[in-house]
Amino acid sequence: MLLANYYVWYRKGDHPQWPWSNWTRKEAVGNKAAQAAQRPGEPPLATSAYPLAGLYDSADPAIAEWHVKLAQAAGIDGFLVSWWDAVKGRDTAFETGILAAAEKHGFKIALLDERAQYHNDFAWYKNMVVRVLTKYAGNRAYLRIDGKPALYLYQVASNPTLDPAKFAELKRFVESKVGPVYWIVDKIAHDHAAARAGEEDKVKRIPEEWLGAPGVDCFAFYSTFSNFRAHEYGQLAGKFRYMTELAHNAGTRMLLPVHPGHDNSRFRDDPYIMPRRDGQTLRDYLRAAEDAKADIVMVTSWNEWPETTVVEPSETWPDPYLYLKILAEWQGRRFEPPPLPNGR
Repeated sequence: MLLANYYVWYRKGDHPQWPWSNWTRKEAVGNKAAQAAQRPGEPPLATSAYPLAGLYDSADPAIAEWHVKLAQAAGIDGFLVSWWDAVKGRDTAFETGILAAAEKHGFKIALLDERAQYHNDFAWYKNMVVRVLTKYAGNRAYLRIDGKPALYLYQVASNPTLDPAKFAELKRFVESKVGPVYWIVDKIAHDHAAARAGEEDKVKRIPEEWLGAPGVDCFAFYSTFSNFRAHEYGQLAGKFRYMTELAHNAGTRMLLPVHPGHDNSRFRDDPYIMPRRDGQTLRDYLRAAEDAKADIVMVTSWNEWPETTVVEPSETWPDPYLYLKILAEWQGRRFEPPPLPNGR
């Protein structure tokens, strides 16, 4: 299964409450590279690439439908949509944008729940999950795996909110209200003993306490770049294989992330740039994930523009569709782009 991370946090400049939301950041305003690339009528952008469709609003149905058609042409099976509930109207943008487009065009979506990490009240959070799944999981566009609605629980490796006991409590509470859920748990940790021993392929692992935790259907992690720095096959293959073996030996599945690149230089003074190498980086990630026998491959990302991890078409690249063509080739199909939206 090939999925991609999708974000609904973008707004155009005429939005009455959050103009240019997530196209710019306060850190980009004083960034020399962002200032140098600034276009008339636009703020300094937080991204080092420019969308082929321009600076869009995530609630725009035409944009969302174009994204779905592009993803289908590339062989992507579904989007894992970044979920923040009602923060800055992102739930409404989700409903009017990508959810409606997925339903219309026979595409699949599920939630990548960032509130699993970012909340201050566990009781509120448990009830939020019930409310959201009750509202969306019955939609014919909602992704089901093994007949169960999928939910990705995002966690920050260095300071996670969930431990196995809290996850068990969450699972019991939610499933008592909505029925079985397919739980994808973001879980990765640094293995200091392996690092001291020079076992490079084993320096990242799924923690022991989680491997023995009942109820996890699939382990995952959002990115390599927030856990280790790599962009070539030889740097990835052993780590991917080791983590997948840990998951499989524990009787669970494994979701591995793949990246086309990374560049946060427009809003960070200490940027990390993962070179795209004209698509070779994405090809190496796909090969490493496939060789590791990952059950699900997750493209990080479709449209996380500030970190510039995108495969969404960009006018910055000589071929705006290069990364979607690579995904389509990996899926054994020929990529044919749909027309740009809104007469662009």
